[in-house]
Amino acid sequence: MTVAHIILLKLKPTVSETQAHDILKAVADLKTQLPSVVESVHLGVNFAARAKGFTHGFTMIFKDKAALETYDKSPEHIKVVTEVIRPNIEDIIAFDYEVEDYSIPRL
Repeated sequence: MTVAHIILLKLKPTVSETQAHDILKAVADLKTQLPSVVESVHLGVNFAARAKGFTHGFTMIFKDKAALETYDKSPEHIKVVTEVIRPNIEDIIAFDYEVEDYSIPRL
């Protein structure tokens, strides 16, 4: 079953717009680096007032939980997290779920 991987980032106030762009680009590039694992990447800058300080986010789609686990352990992902994301954030939220047909949710 398809899996959505949602990440919200609260960037440090010292992170410039260029640096923020570079962070999102590094995430987007993971689709190119891991084409058989990452099905799609959607990312952007928050514009909602109710985001509790989270400034940037992205959603990645995977074929199944096994693909997400492969991604999570990949050297490419680990490098982006440790070298690009972690040094530039105050906080992060990760939310993963299996995508259900809305008309028949399995609760």
